[in-house]
Amino acid sequence: MKDPIFIPSLFSRVIAVVMVLAILIILAVVLVAGHITTLDLAGTLISAVIIAYIVHLWIYYWKKPGPEEESDR
Repeated sequence: MKDPIFIPSLFSRVIAVVMVLAILIILAVVLVAGHITTLDLAGTLISAVIIAYIVHLWIYYWKKPGPEEESDR
């Protein structure tokens, strides 16, 4: 069986954490710089979604039991 390329339950948890971090970083930049352009805001949010997808794949493959562990069960 092929491994999935999208795990909705894991992705929803990861995207929640990444979006909170992105918003906190945006707020910190606004406090330091005084303003942020719409292009910067959009780029940050789009990048956050891409990063969340990559991280959810890392977590899935990191926690997935390997073939040698599956044979022990």
